[in-house]
Amino acid sequence: MKKVSLLLFVGLLLSSLIAFSQEAPADTQSPSSTIAAIVNGEQITMATLEGAAGISQIFQTVFSKLPQAFGQTLLSTPEGKAFLDRYQRDVLDQIIDSRIMVQQATALGMQADESKVSDQVQSRLNQIMQQNQMTMDQIDSALKQQGSSLEDYKTRLAQNYREQLMVQALQESVVADISVSDDDVQSYYDEHQADYTNDDGTVKPFSDVSASIHDNLLNKAKGDRWNSWFKDVKDSADIQILF
Repeated sequence: MKKVSLLLFVGLLLSSLIAFSQEAPADTQSPSSTIAAIVNGEQITMATLEGAAGISQIFQTVFSKLPQAFGQTLLSTPEGKAFLDRYQRDVLDQIIDSRIMVQQATALGMQADESKVSDQVQSRLNQIMQQNQMTMDQIDSALKQQGSSLEDYKTRLAQNYREQLMVQALQESVVADISVSDDDVQSYYDEHQADYTNDDGTVKPFSDVSASIHDNLLNKAKGDRWNSWFKDVKDSADIQILF
């Protein structure tokens, strides 16, 4: 790979994991100006926010592929800065939601299957090697030039996948008791027959659509339960926005 491409690859590789890195203990954190938010005592740094928002990639695209005037407007006008702030605030909200989910999963003792974590890490590394035509040693060397390492990257990647699996287990636990009865399915079919017609306008038999109706109702009920549960959890969380 060319040097410029290699440096770009390393930058993207590192920034892609900033949002998933573990925050340092409170007594080792940088000054409060570098903290975007605090969620139940857990700090979200500006580095985490900027990495998740892909700010460096956005700036690179603006300056390398778009008209210069666009970049100047985006970065030097109140309107442009307000747009970037709004975008980062939206991303910050997503990070806050993610941290609350992980905190809840941890508190409730959710565990990830470590074999699945290892498989996902290896699959991601294989994808990176294939897409960038690099070996593991080349990736490690490139990362070390930037003050990181392949092992550090793998550790962060594993933590990301581990948390994803924990949150998935949390979601399954919250909606585990949700069910849809045959009567519910029949009632829905009776009330919405116009939605289940053939090309000639005739209504499809209940037996042909009951399974689909059941799945749709079940997914909606689970979604409603999860959204309601998470809203209560978030409303009770101690969230400080410093961004």
